[in-house]
Amino acid sequence: MNRILVVGGAGLVGDALLRAWQRRGASVVAADHHDCPGARTLDMADERAVRAVLSEVKPDIVAVPAGIAHVDHCELHPQETRRVNVEATAGVARACQTAGARMVFFSSDYVFDGTKGAYREDDGVHPLNEYGRQKAETESAVLAVSAKNLVIRTSSVYGWEWAGKNFVLQILRRLCAGEAMKVAADILCNPTYAENLAEVVAALAETGSGGIFHVVGGERLKRLEFARLAAKTFGLNGSLLIPVSSAEFPSPTRRPLDASLCTDKIRAAVGVPLMNAAEGLEHMRGSHTAWTEHARARLPATQFRVEI
Repeated sequence: MNRILVVGGAGLVGDALLRAWQRRGASVVAADHHDCPGARTLDMADERAVRAVLSEVKPDIVAVPAGIAHVDHCELHPQETRRVNVEATAGVARACQTAGARMVFFSSDYVFDGTKGAYREDDGVHPLNEYGRQKAETESAVLAVSAKNLVIRTSSVYGWEWAGKNFVLQILRRLCAGEAMKVAADILCNPTYAENLAEVVAALAETGSGGIFHVVGGERLKRLEFARLAAKTFGLNGSLLIPVSSAEFPSPTRRPLDASLCTDKIRAAVGVPLMNAAEGLEHMRGSHTAWTEHARARLPATQFRVEI
């Protein structure tokens, strides 16, 4: 039985990974920077603390979906965020190598500039912003430590989470309140359902593969199309979604217009199908009650609620 440590286990991807590996019979331990019932409190930037946890847990695999993902904050505070997203993550990779564990690092489509779309794993990176630069640098650092490590590039991840930060939950919150919401009509992406992402990654880890893999939803959509599909799936008023140009959003960060990812490599590596947006959203809608029970059991103090 594999022993798994998930650093960032209280987040959207981390929580999904915990459950995916548990369903496969693995022994899974969660660690997170925030105080969360059922997870060890761990500052990823404290390499001594990381090594102590690895020594105690003795994991075969260490998944790291942790980090500072607020793109504008990275742009405005590059030194602060680099200490976590680059230096601390590289420290985890070194600790994993010492402990004999494989690392699974979660990267982003933002390593590309969005000029062509359908990027393959071996396409050269060319990030437009600080967040993308940090991810690209960390990819290289993680693989330099060991070619057996995995780098998972993903995009536009959505699903139930108590923080309520992802795009779909923003849509549900705004539309449930009867509020209009501006959505970029010129950005293309691969909407990725967190539960499906976790199942694919867990299956991939079992193959022993290393290197870079693109693990995203099974189709390429405009962000506005995806938003309208989410509204329709949850029976909400899609006319409240206002199409605008991405240039109209006040932001210090340049974003790629089409950083969509090619998935041929991951489809050949594992048998778990990649869900398209309709499949992911429908599964999300149907799992609301079960997820709420899970959230209450794991994090009784959560204040996040979405009425549907």
